[in-house]
Amino acid sequence: MMKLYHKYQKRHGLSSRSVREEDRIFKGEDRISILPEPLLCHILSFLTTEEAVWTSVLSSRWRYIWKWVPRLELDSSDFTNDKTCVDFIDKFLNFQSKSYLREFKLSIDQSELSCENDNASLYGPCLARVDMRKIQHFQVEKKLGERSSFDDIEIPLTLSVCEAMVCLKLHFVRLNDSESLSLPCLKIMYLEDVIFPSDAAAEALISCSPVLEDLKICLSKDDFVVSFTLKRADPVYSVKDGQSVVIDTPKLEYLSLMDYQFKIFKIINMSDSVKVDMDADFEIFLGYLQERNLFYDFFNNFSGVGDMTISWKTVKVIYIFQGMNPLPKFHYLTRLRATMCINASFKLLPIVLESYPNLKHFTLELVKDYPVTVITRLSTVLPHCLVSSLEYVEMESPVTEEASELNLARYFLENSATLKKLVLRLDQTSGKKHEPRVLKKLMKSPRRSRLCQFEVLPVVPTPNPWPEFYTYVNPTRF
Repeated sequence: MMKLYHKYQKRHGLSSRSVREEDRIFKGEDRISILPEPLLCHILSFLTTEEAVWTSVLSSRWRYIWKWVPRLELDSSDFTNDKTCVDFIDKFLNFQSKSYLREFKLSIDQSELSCENDNASLYGPCLARVDMRKIQHFQVEKKLGERSSFDDIEIPLTLSVCEAMVCLKLHFVRLNDSESLSLPCLKIMYLEDVIFPSDAAAEALISCSPVLEDLKICLSKDDFVVSFTLKRADPVYSVKDGQSVVIDTPKLEYLSLMDYQFKIFKIINMSDSVKVDMDADFEIFLGYLQERNLFYDFFNNFSGVGDMTISWKTVKVIYIFQGMNPLPKFHYLTRLRATMCINASFKLLPIVLESYPNLKHFTLELVKDYPVTVITRLSTVLPHCLVSSLEYVEMESPVTEEASELNLARYFLENSATLKKLVLRLDQTSGKKHEPRVLKKLMKSPRRSRLCQFEVLPVVPTPNPWPEFYTYVNPTRF
């Protein structure tokens, strides 16, 4: 058999080298192990450090290759204690040549330890040994237990000249002051519960990042941040009462605001194409009803945007303040996504739409239940956008016994003069369904716009890979 195989190779002009490699494949030998070391290191770089270490038992060829991988990703929970984890990092850094490491990811798990046994401070000297000059991705996060508090942060870190860093993600880290801070290539910065030595240091960290595009900040109770040349910003949590934020971001493309607590919020410069996502209850305004202009001034910052998303929490505050000081007009906004409670939607919908006179695309998500008096009739005074500009509406709602969602769909059909398409998605996961004759009657409802297409579709449920007694929470920090 082998003679016939070699005769075939010779007839087709195969080289002796290719013949030898084909022999290895024919005999079932390991072809991956004969690859050059740089390529093997590149393959291992797609694994966590723990997974890469396991390859050392494959053969003598693989014994030390994992140590040359320019990437370190560790979770302290995989070690018996913090000291063992720190010793491993030290040995890894000793083996690596100077400025060779490109990616560093460390998760320090203190969730099972009490404050007395918290050894997170051991990581300070270890992190100080990491050469930041050539690091491209640097991430440190700390997981705290129920007995831990915000003041348990004991992971000091000094950033200086990081000439190659593209991505920086820090959680529960105490940053030291640095006189030579430079992040010329940084595009992504996620800071959650990070302690700065001063407000000026927080501002300097961002201002020394001239090409920063994606910023996500969970500010601590003592800090605030001024940001500059961002393309994307996600300030998720905010600071204590009385703090202020000024944004000068001419390249900003996306801004997300959650759990808003700023008393003063000012935008100096922002792109007209920015997308704004508001998911905040604005509790600070509710405590200062006499300062009703604060609420108006805040929303007036975004009067020139073209795309906005507002959550149910935000819509509730809009309703509370509309009697005292209504929203400003968003004349440039053409695309809106909003969430409302079904019970309150008949009252809120006209109020919200009235603030967007040139709206073209409207996505409405209906949820239940909100303890308010149910209003079953919509205002006969039509918002300006229904008469002049609204073209596309997409609604998603659970099926209700009162068929409130059907009445809202009928409202758009009968009053939208420029409507081109209305899609109603019904969530039937509760087991409730509308009778076919009810939906058929809705489909035959009169339409003010002759061009309007109307579709009723079921919401496609997302399959849950976990058993029913499990609650899966998708991690969104990093």
